[in-house]
Amino acid sequence: MSDNQNIKSIIGSIFSSKGKLSKGFNAYTVEQVWRSTFGEVISRYTSGVRFSNGKLIVYITSSPLKQELSMTKEKVITKMNAQLKYHKVTELIIR
Repeated sequence: MSDNQNIKSIIGSIFSSKGKLSKGFNAYTVEQVWRSTFGEVISRYTSGVRFSNGKLIVYITSSPLKQELSMTKEKVITKMNAQLKYHKVTELIIR
């Protein structure tokens, strides 16, 4: 194994563990994935994104958008999981 592969595996283990650094990085990553996956229009109505223990909590400021996302939860979860590397969304909560 080369030094490059060693460093890559060490960094990967840091961010895939349950440590404080990992949690902060994952929260940032999940929000970035949300915004890039669903685009500018939905991002404009998203006031916050939280991820913990498989639960993705999205704060939406538009009632019609909340309703639409609630009706398509399975599609949203599938799209997010396709983009996330380490942690997977098992539940979507729209607030």
